[in-house]
Amino acid sequence: MTRSLPARVRCLVIGMGAFGSASAYRLARRIGDQVLVLEQFTPGHTRGASEDHSRIIRHAYGSTVYTALTGAMFAAWEEVSAESGLALVTRTGGLD
Repeated sequence: MTRSLPARVRCLVIGMGAFGSASAYRLARRIGDQVLVLEQFTPGHTRGASEDHSRIIRHAYGSTVYTALTGAMFAAWEEVSAESGLALVTRTGGLD
């Protein structure tokens, strides 16, 4: 299948994993259809870290960088959930 590229690309995102997808989503919301995303594998592949049917999201990580992002991350999931009309996060208790 041959696909044409947009006439103008302002931003290029390489990789459609969790961070690439989030970046492309936010960029497209901000600048429209001038975002091009390149992914080397077909959708649904099993070569990434996000391919499983469930993920754990928590407030405690080994890195303070990730821990500092958790508030914004939960807010972003709530926003996308509201826009899509889908329940994307199920909050449960946990014990480490």
